[in-house]
Amino acid sequence: MMAEVVATEEAAKRGLELAVVVPAVTIGPSLQQTLNYSTDHVARFLTGAKPAYQNTVTGYIDVRDVARAHALVYEHPDARGHRYLCVSAVLHRTDFVGLLRDLYPQYPVTAKYEDDGKPTASPYRFSNQRLRDLGLEFTDMRTSLYDTVICLQSRGHIPVIVPRQRACL
Repeated sequence: MMAEVVATEEAAKRGLELAVVVPAVTIGPSLQQTLNYSTDHVARFLTGAKPAYQNTVTGYIDVRDVARAHALVYEHPDARGHRYLCVSAVLHRTDFVGLLRDLYPQYPVTAKYEDDGKPTASPYRFSNQRLRDLGLEFTDMRTSLYDTVICLQSRGHIPVIVPRQRACL
């Protein structure tokens, strides 16, 4: 948020037109070799290093969608002066963990829900319509998470675990 404030102030001082793309927690294949917050988040769940998760919701976006959003905003002069929420999905942590378990049942996703006694947090509402209006088609969460894990495996951040085959009866 602070970067957005500084960018807006600097653009105003210099007489520049500014459009702001605000990405959520970014997942998907990474160009960097090291773990970042988002990829570490996924890796810790998959390796069983994360024992519990909180009653919280998080917005997610695929890194390729963030790149496309920046390009689309740049290519559309009418985008200047606007703020673009770059979020494809908002999931409760239970749903996020469930999706990882579903996609990769061979991994020890053992994290348990930390029941804080409060009602289950509800996904917040958001609108990514401005980006859709520019032509952005968002990558679905299953694809983003799948590709994140493939990237983590290829970089050696998590072991490649082959799923066990079911016995034929």
